[in-house]
Amino acid sequence: MEIKDVLSRIGFVRTNAGLSAREVSLRIGMNAQYVAQLESGRIVLTVAKLLQILEVCEFPVERFFSSDINDYEINNELKALIEGLPESKKKNIIEFIKQ
Repeated sequence: MEIKDVLSRIGFVRTNAGLSAREVSLRIGMNAQYVAQLESGRIVLTVAKLLQILEVCEFPVERFFSSDINDYEINNELKALIEGLPESKKKNIIEFIKQ
């Protein structure tokens, strides 16, 4: 994942939480323009600040770095359901999907 992707995901996370860039900036103890400048690539992101942003937005770190940030929850739900099935039903699902 490139830095532009990380910065784009920060915007996704923030809007998903219904928070403005200003509000997130203030909640993490930075100046009001911090997140807007961060998202535009004008300042460098640290791991500590990323973790603070995710915490403020109540967004799981695993989801942030998942290959498909949009379908993360449904993929996890599907995975959990499949893992709970007996082997024979798992094989049936595989055959169904292959069709």
